[in-house]
Amino acid sequence: MVDAAWAPGSLFDNIDKFANSLGYQNAGIVMELSMMSWKSTDDRDAFITSVTGQDPQGGTEKNYIKRNY
Repeated sequence: MVDAAWAPGSLFDNIDKFANSLGYQNAGIVMELSMMSWKSTDDRDAFITSVTGQDPQGGTEKNYIKRNY
C-alpha cells in the first residue's frame, strides 16, 4: 500500500491550513473547503486571508512527522 504523502495543495495540506486558520471548532466548513479544487495554494491562501483578515496558519511538511522522543 502506498503511503499518503504531504504535498502543497494536497488534501492534507488544505486541511492543515484551513483548520489552523479557521479553528478546529469549524471542522465541517474546514472539510468542505479542503476538498475544493483550488487553482493554486496562493489562491487558497488569498481566500483564507480574505475570510480571516490574517495570514494563513498551519505547518509545513516538516511538521507532519512529529516524534515524542
